[in-house]
Amino acid sequence: MRGLRFLLSLTPLFTILTVPIDAQAPSPSGAAADMGVGTYPRATVLSDESLLGVYTAFSGGNSILTTVKSTDSGATWTALGTVAQGPTATTDIDNPFVHQLSSGRILCTFRNHDRLNGAYTFYRITIYYSDDKGATWTYLSTPASDSNPANGDWEPFLMDRLDGSLQLYYSRENAANDQDSLLRRSTDGGLNWSSAQTISGSDVTARDGMLGVARTATSSSTLIAVFESLDPSTGLFTINSVKSTDDGATWGFRSLVYSPGTGKNAGAPGIVLVGNKLVTSFGTDEDGGAWPTGSMKVVVSSDGGSTWGSKTTIHGVPSLWAGVTDLTESAFLAMYESGGTSYAQKISF
Repeated sequence: MRGLRFLLSLTPLFTILTVPIDAQAPSPSGAAADMGVGTYPRATVLSDESLLGVYTAFSGGNSILTTVKSTDSGATWTALGTVAQGPTATTDIDNPFVHQLSSGRILCTFRNHDRLNGAYTFYRITIYYSDDKGATWTYLSTPASDSNPANGDWEPFLMDRLDGSLQLYYSRENAANDQDSLLRRSTDGGLNWSSAQTISGSDVTARDGMLGVARTATSSSTLIAVFESLDPSTGLFTINSVKSTDDGATWGFRSLVYSPGTGKNAGAPGIVLVGNKLVTSFGTDEDGGAWPTGSMKVVVSSDGGSTWGSKTTIHGVPSLWAGVTDLTESAFLAMYESGGTSYAQKISF
């Protein structure tokens, strides 16, 4: 009987130990939806609970920032409008990101560069606005511009501070082997902007870029920014993060989010808060593909970005330019380009 009591006393412990460590991994909900022919898809949930999506299309020799709409959580999409367009040969319009202000106005920020014979001659981060839910767009401002061929500006990202002001994050090259993550602020809805603050990269020689930002909890003043970083000594990309505990005023706590291992890359990350979990998306060539083409994966953190796990493949090779946006307390939308078409996939916990 003593032996039986001993075995029974072990049963609860044995049960806990056999629960898979990825039991909280997210999984696809339904099929991936075709957003349209194009690349770099992004989306945001509007105040009426519809989704506004945007991607870069190429047609008739032009680069076209195209908006689409979904009223069923990303299961289907319909064409809506055009933010901006220009000749692909002389105008590099790409990296669109949409964000709705509390007023209802929607902003779209994007890279808007000039080039001649394949070489860049001028760099811009531009913002347009829409007051009709993304159907028509008007120029608002150019927060950043550079004429030095070595100083490119890339991959803008918008989010609100808790005080209602606006933050613009983007990447800026310092040299061929060095790039930083920058932040500018606006208190008038994106019309005027502060000078740039470096939030990552000032203390290392590496190519930090393609950053996304999220709060670690709803209404928290702690922010986490994720970004790819190219180590010049290895020529490989990893996913890293920095944090701010004062709603973006100061930044630090640089740490590694994900590295795929020797000889492989992980890059182009996004991040979103889903309930009490942080989800970071990224592309990686660990499953094959000629970088930057690879598969889209996510990792999950339940401790505010201190540790990450539950790696999950959202789409295999080929995938490019992964993006994420939150839908509910238990679901998010993953977006990617595959074979020249942009797709959206609902993912649930």
